[in-house]
Amino acid sequence: MELKHLQYFTEVVKHGSFSKAAEYLYISQPNISNVIKNLEEELDVKLLIRTTRKLELTDTGKLLFQYGQQVSQTLQQFYQELDDTKNSRKGYVKIGIFPMLGTEFFTKMISEFHKQYPEISVRFVEDGASNLKKALIQGELDLVVMPYPIDEELFDFFPFLKGDLRILVHQRHPLANNESVKWSELLDENFIIFREGFTIHDTIMEECGRLGFEPNIICETSQWNFMIEMVSINQGITILPQSKFNEIDHNNLKLKILPLVEPEKNWNLGIAWRKECYLSFATRTWIQFLKGTLER
Repeated sequence: MELKHLQYFTEVVKHGSFSKAAEYLYISQPNISNVIKNLEEELDVKLLIRTTRKLELTDTGKLLFQYGQQVSQTLQQFYQELDDTKNSRKGYVKIGIFPMLGTEFFTKMISEFHKQYPEISVRFVEDGASNLKKALIQGELDLVVMPYPIDEELFDFFPFLKGDLRILVHQRHPLANNESVKWSELLDENFIIFREGFTIHDTIMEECGRLGFEPNIICETSQWNFMIEMVSINQGITILPQSKFNEIDHNNLKLKILPLVEPEKNWNLGIAWRKECYLSFATRTWIQFLKGTLER
């Protein structure tokens, strides 16, 4: 079995399609189909069950996919270490962040970091918590901003941000006159929230369920700014995290930001990486820089 063929099989599984995998790998679909067929013949097993709708893995296919991912991560680690050896102070770090943070949050940090390490670039990937966690486990990201609690058996991490959840309403909304808002007061409100896959989405659904009602969701999105704009034209309410590092400019947008109580929900984040995995020079440097910046 060639490593290249193992990679082809892994990409077919990850993309769930021969055509998408072929497009990703820049090879023809018949070529990748023949590779999978030859693998099955070589191993004398069935790896994939092909249906009209999707591809399904056999037990042997699942086993090969598992080892294929491990081989891919090992090779990636080798090339990282090789690159570090050849170019001691060059490289890049890929960090997963939530859209609610945005790259604007890191603007000052990046500027200062680049002055000290001009040959290291920082690449941001924005997504929800569950997708970022999966990408980190699969070795697609070096670091991830992750909500607490963080699994200490899988990840090393350090504290990053602390805050709480706030409700955003239009200045003319009846709740705008309150000092704070109880979760139970949101029964008849129109919700504009982060889509499924974001930790805040799960928190909202769980808390409303605990109180015995299902939120009336009129819009789900991954775009922080869009949610704020919807509230600014009085289309509903939204719930967002706030800390001293990501305060929302509510005056210009005719918004009122109020504490959510009974219960109050804290928002704690850490920066995490895979336990016992190799960290490139760029990643180690970025971690030390962030720790130093946050301690000031």
